[in-house]
Amino acid sequence: MLVNYLLEYIVAFFFLLIWTYLIPAGVFHWLFFVRPNQETDARRIQKRRNSPEDVRREVKDSIVSLLLFSFYTVPVYHAYKNGHTAIYSDPGKYPIWWMAGSFFAAMILHDTYFYATHRLMHTKALFVLLHARHHKSITPTPWAILSFQPLETIFHFGFFALLIFFVPMHPIVLLVYLLYDELVNAAGHCGHEFIPAKLKDHWLFKYSNAVTHHDLHHSRFHYNYGHYFNFWDRIMGTFCDRTGNKP
Repeated sequence: MLVNYLLEYIVAFFFLLIWTYLIPAGVFHWLFFVRPNQETDARRIQKRRNSPEDVRREVKDSIVSLLLFSFYTVPVYHAYKNGHTAIYSDPGKYPIWWMAGSFFAAMILHDTYFYATHRLMHTKALFVLLHARHHKSITPTPWAILSFQPLETIFHFGFFALLIFFVPMHPIVLLVYLLYDELVNAAGHCGHEFIPAKLKDHWLFKYSNAVTHHDLHHSRFHYNYGHYFNFWDRIMGTFCDRTGNKP
């Protein structure tokens, strides 16, 4: 029994390492740091440059987070195997449109959960205990996407546990959502704005976070707590636009 749990833990770790860290962080590292040129450098948001020590810390912290995420994953996997989650394998169990619907439902729920917990972690009582280490990355890189303090991992994994237990999703949709979520996360930490400024007021992008929104959160701390969208920041008065101004 113990051997089986250990094997499941190892499999979970390497799956999460590759699918939720190396692929998303690697894509944006390659785009903006491996092949730098005048065009990519012009997209850089901050004049400040990250140091090799920053990257080593981000990677080290992310590996610790992955070790913890893997530990949390094993009991959730067993709950799934025993039929105690909302995950379904038969595509005919729900209308076919729900495949896409569950993905977008996850985005809306995740953004709301993220804003609330992220704002909570920025309170004076909890910041040092939960979130301060992530903000050592004032000029973040894609390798900072999982750079959390140990207790903070509970908050981040908590959403996915709630999603798996309460929102019906096909396993393929869940896997795609995991990758998409970390690709967005890596984009937000890549330090280079690739969404054209002329689109910032377009109806499709106005309420979606660009890279600059989250980059400003790392340099200013008290603005832009949202994940995918900025409507909660706008409603709660914590929005800072791409020019660095508060509307």
